[in-house]
Amino acid sequence: MLYDLYHFLHNSIGICFWELPALLVAIIMVVVIIVHSRNQKKRENEYEKQREEKLEALRSDAQGSALNA
Repeated sequence: MLYDLYHFLHNSIGICFWELPALLVAIIMVVVIIVHSRNQKKRENEYEKQREEKLEALRSDAQGSALNA
């Protein structure tokens, strides 16, 4: 069965037997990289929002303590 697949790929389509699995792995890797980069961008945006909120809270505390002093 594997031998028939090898001959079909090599003689009919004209590609090497290992090109098909390599192509599948490459496609899967591209999808994983795209998903990872999108998730990383979302995490960075959430982190920036939390950082800005904390900085704003620190600024307001600093201004409040400066006015009271």
